Amino acid sequence: MSKQFSKKERVDILGRLLPLAQSYDRLASDIDLYGDDEQANPELNPLEEQLIVMNNEIQELLESYMKGLPIRDLSRCPFTGEKVSMAIDDMGLDGLWWNYDSPKRPENKLPDTWFAIDGALMLKGEIEKAPFLCSPGPDIPFVLPRLLEFIQAKAVISTIQIGSHIAYPICYYADPMLYGELRVNDWGTGRYWETGSMIPELWSPGQYISLTPDKDEYDFDLEPWIKAGKLLWISPDDNSMTLHGHVSGCPYLNLQGSRRLKFIRDGLVWEDEEELEFFDEDNPDFDLEHFQSILKQIEEEIIDE
Repeated sequence: MSKQFSKKERVDILGRLLPLAQSYDRLASDIDLYGDDEQANPELNPLEEQLIVMNNEIQELLESYMKGLPIRDLSRCPFTGEKVSMAIDDMGLDGLWWNYDSPKRPENKLPDTWFAIDGALMLKGEIEKAPFLCSPGPDIPFVLPRLLEFIQAKAVISTIQIGSHIAYPICYYADPMLYGELRVNDWGTGRYWETGSMIPELWSPGQYISLTPDKDEYDFDLEPWIKAGKLLWISPDDNSMTLHGHVSGCPYLNLQGSRRLKFIRDGLVWEDEEELEFFDEDNPDFDLEHFQSILKQIEEEIIDE
C-alpha cells in the first residue's frame, strides 16, 4: 500500500512537476520547428535527448503524485451497503486530480453497482492558482433526472472538504447495471471511461467518452427525489457513512449558491465557458492581452452579480 503524501511533499511534487511540464511543451514545440531531418539540423539530436530526460522525470513525478493521493470514504452503495473509497486530491484544486482536460487519477476499486460520479463545490477562502483548467461543478448539489428515471438507478450525495472548499460528491449506482445509457463525465473532468457493454453493439469496451455538460439537465430540487427513494444522503462529517432516505434534517436541501458550472484557471473564476471556447493559444492569431482582458471582464461581471 502506497504512503499518502504530506502537504509539504505534495507542494514539492507539484512545484517541480508543473513548471517542468510547461518547459517540456515549449521544448517539444521548438523541436517541431526544426523538422525531422537530423542531418540538416544537427542541433535536433541533443534537444530530443533533453526531451527524453524531461519526460522521464515528469513520469516519475506523476507516479509519485498519484501514489501519494489520500484514499477517502466518499459514498456508500444504496443497494449492497458497500462503502466506496476513492483516491482524491482533497488538499486543493491545484492538484492534477482536478485537471479538467488531463486529469491524473489512479484506478479505484469500485462496487459492481457503480455507475458514475458527478459533483458540486462551493468555493471558500483563497482560490488556488494552477496553470490548467479546473471545473468542479456548480456551488450546490443537483441530480440528473435522465439517470434517476431508470427504475434500477439511485444516487447518493455526501460532503468532503477540498482544501478550504466544501464539495458534494454525487455518486450514481445501478442494480441491475444500466447498459447502453450515457453516463456523465467524471466529476471535474471532460470525459468518463466506458468499460463496455454486455451488448457489443451498444458500446465498444475500453474507451473514453466526452459529453458536453448541459445545465438544463440539472435538477437542484432534491426533495422529490428523496421522497421517491431515488436519492439518499450522508451527513457531513459522518465517519460511519450512514445512508439516509428521509427529507427531515437533510442538510442538502435549499442550499444557497450559483447553479451554473464554474471554471478556474490561474486563480481566476468564471461561470460561462462559451465566451472562452474560441480562444486558442496555439492559434497564430491568438491575442493573449485581449484574452486576459476578456477574462477580467467576465470576472467583473460575476462580482457585480
